[in-house]
Formats: sequence, structure tokens, C-alpha cells
Amino acid sequence: MGYLEKISRLSRQALEMTKYRKIAEKHRGEDKYKNMWLISERGIEAKDNGYVFFKYLRENHPDINAWFLIDSSHKKDYDKVKDLGNIIEYGSLEHKIAFFLSDVLISSHTGFLEPWNYKLFKLIFDRDNKKKFVFLQHGVILSDLSKYYNSSNKIDLFITTTKAEYESICQKNYGFDKGVVVQTGLARYDNLNEFNLKKQILLMPSWRMNIITPSYKKKGKGSDKVFSSSDYFKALNSLINNRNLIDLLESNGIDMIFYPHFEMQPYNHLYDINSDRIVIADREEYDVQTLLKESLMMITDISSVAFDFAYMKKPLVYYQKVPDDKYNKGYFDYVEDGFGEVILDEENLINTIESYFNNGFEMKDKYVKRVDESFNIRDNNNSQRIFNAIIDLIG
Repeated sequence: MGYLEKISRLSRQALEMTKYRKIAEKHRGEDKYKNMWLISERGIEAKDNGYVFFKYLRENHPDINAWFLIDSSHKKDYDKVKDLGNIIEYGSLEHKIAFFLSDVLISSHTGFLEPWNYKLFKLIFDRDNKKKFVFLQHGVILSDLSKYYNSSNKIDLFITTTKAEYESICQKNYGFDKGVVVQTGLARYDNLNEFNLKKQILLMPSWRMNIITPSYKKKGKGSDKVFSSSDYFKALNSLINNRNLIDLLESNGIDMIFYPHFEMQPYNHLYDINSDRIVIADREEYDVQTLLKESLMMITDISSVAFDFAYMKKPLVYYQKVPDDKYNKGYFDYVEDGFGEVILDEENLINTIESYFNNGFEMKDKYVKRVDESFNIRDNNNSQRIFNAIIDLIG
């Protein structure tokens, strides 16, 4: 985006914010908006830390005036939240009013809960920093993301999980003031201590930036041709059509659930499926946390979801044939710190998967040791710690 285009966009947003602030002021004092905590994920989902924390508040702290933002057209997730009450339609006038009048903004993502540029809002309307933003996160950060998350984001509380992650985000390159970064554990980890297994394994890779148009740019999906000609697509399509893998699944009566990353979901139709044992999971139909809990093992690449799986001490492998094209290397080394084998070729991957079939899907001792060393917090009280941290924040 060019400089002039950016100035024009921000000017339009400033005018729009001024308009809606006047509308919001007419509702100030209404019970609905008093001491409001406004919670969201991407606006179209209730699958992550936003939903889990909202559910925790509604069930354990009903005195907190908490509201959840979600688009009602995404019915399956909307219905999950509906029973808890206090829903605001994402993108509606009510959303804009709530944004202005709420005391606390709580989200697993940045750039979605906020109807406008948040830095611009803080500069024009909240220089005294009365409104607080709590970043719940949507995974454990293992790369150097200081380019994306830093003091300029105006984050007041930054949730972390492992000791190493906490120490990393506290470093000077992120620039957060003391007390902003806290180690509480992710809200969704409260639900990972008990689970039932199914006869399935999970393929859940991360996304790649240079072959798609990311959803946060709000310019529609990218080119199917570019995606299908990428090394990323070719590697995954080859894997799910590997005859030895298919035979292994079919002879053992085990399914492989292939859950493409949120950003890669628009391209699900391009993959070839040649076995009933392999299922491509649509995000509208499948719940990520349920898949993580039910699966016997995981194949990922660079996704931080590996931390969720490792937390449950189930075997996983990192299939890294296609390098990351998004993030700078951080504190985490996959070979030295990872929770499973790092594999670069398909044949070795199939052999490793088969070895876990043969050992009854047991995580190897050296990886169990790494899990124990990484997760110095392991209980069902992550949401409680987050709640306490917010209470401390707002005084």
C-alpha cells in the first residue's frame, strides 16, 4: 500500500470513528455497556482462546459484563456461543458502539475485534489509555514476531504459556513495558488435560504467505493456479496420495484428518483424495481442539499447534520439506527443542509414521522430557490466571 493510499484510508477511518463515537455516546450509561469486556477471535469463529475464556467468564464470573463478537452466518460456531448469552453481531452497529464504550478488549487475534485501525483510535480518542487491550494469543510463539507484535500495538496484557516463550517476549526487541507480558498459559489448555482417543491421526500444517492472499488483507482469496503450482501444495498433495501411507491407514483401520490452516482453507478443493481413510476437514465442520484431543499422533511442519499436541504427551513429527516464508527464527530450535522428529523428505516421513503405528503411538522418552521441561505450568487454571491478571490490570 502506497503512502498516499494509506493516508487516505486512515483519514476515512478517522472520520468514520468520529461519526460512530457520537452515536456511541448516546448509549453511554446504559446497563448493557457498563464495565463491558468485549471478547472476540476472528469474528467468524468460536474455536480458540477467546471462546474458552468467554465460556469461563459466563460460568464462573457471571458478574462480569462480558460479551462475545461473532458473525451469526457462521452457524455452527455461533450456536456454541448462543447458549452462553451475551452475543453481539460481528461488524454491526452494536459492535461499533460496544467497541467505543467497552472498558476491556480481549481477543485471540489482533486486527479483528477492532472495527478500525487501533493505533489510530488510541491516538485520537484514548491518549490516556483508559481502554485496555488483552491479547489472549492463538498459540505459543516460537519465532521472532517482534516485527508484528511490539509496543506499537498498544497491547496492555500479553498472554504467554511456556517459560521460554515468556522470557522471549520480555526481551527488548518486543519493547513491552514491565508487567505487560504475563505467563498464565493459554485459556484453551484448560481443556487438554482430559481426552478420549479415536482411531485417527492428524495432518495439520501451517500456512505460507507468498502463495496466497491472507484474509487479514481483506482482498479476497488468491489464485488457485499460484497455489496449486507451489511446492507447498505439491508436497502435501503428494503425501496424502502416498500409496504406502494409504496402505498403512487402510490396513490398520485408521483415518488421517487433514486440517489445512485457516488461511489455506479456501484451497481445500484443489487436493486429490484417493482413499476413504483420508479426510480434508472444513473449518466450518470440524473443531480444532476436538481434533487435537482425539488424534493418536500429529504431522505438522512449523505450526505452534504442536505445543498443544505435545502438552498431551502424544507423538508428533515436523515435516519441513517446504521452509517457512513468514517469520524470523526465534528462541525455538526444532531439532534441539522440538517434541518430535524433524523430517525433510516424504519417504522418511512415511517410515517414521509407521514406526509410531508399531509402537502403539507412544511419545518417545526424550520428547516427553522436553515437554516436562517446557510446560512448567500444567493444570486447569489458565483461564483463572488470565482473569486475575485482567483484574490486576484494570484495578
